[in-house]
Amino acid sequence: MQAFCDRSFIESQLQCLNPTKYNKYYWWRRYETRKELDKKTPLYEKIKHGDYDPSDYLYQMEHEFYLMKDKLVGIKHPDERHEIAGLCLERARRLNEDYQKNEKELMAKIYSDFRKTFNVQREELTSIMENFDGTLLDLYDHVKKLKKDEKVQ
Repeated sequence: MQAFCDRSFIESQLQCLNPTKYNKYYWWRRYETRKELDKKTPLYEKIKHGDYDPSDYLYQMEHEFYLMKDKLVGIKHPDERHEIAGLCLERARRLNEDYQKNEKELMAKIYSDFRKTFNVQREELTSIMENFDGTLLDLYDHVKKLKKDEKVQ
């Protein structure tokens, strides 16, 4: 297995996070998740703050592959290499599960917040999102303009 992102990019993303202390229930996580704004905060502010940015678990998982590669450099004994690789891969697997779960929750929050802010139906929002190319902030401006034009007509 190998990481898909550049190591310097991953490490720059992880620098923003606080390292976590060992927790026997979440031993595979090396960093705390970023703090999100309150659920009553306006959608625009949440987007600017980065509440809907890709999950930090992705960067932790990618970083785990680089750490595994670093740890295996000087190890010659196959059993020791297997143990280290097994632990790193298990950590990456669990981080991937956390990432998948977190991304699903993020998408649900995006739909919910857009629906509350602009009073748009889920099907209509899905159609807009599928045909839109840009950032989430651009999407916000696009939906805002569409809803403003609807009210004018």
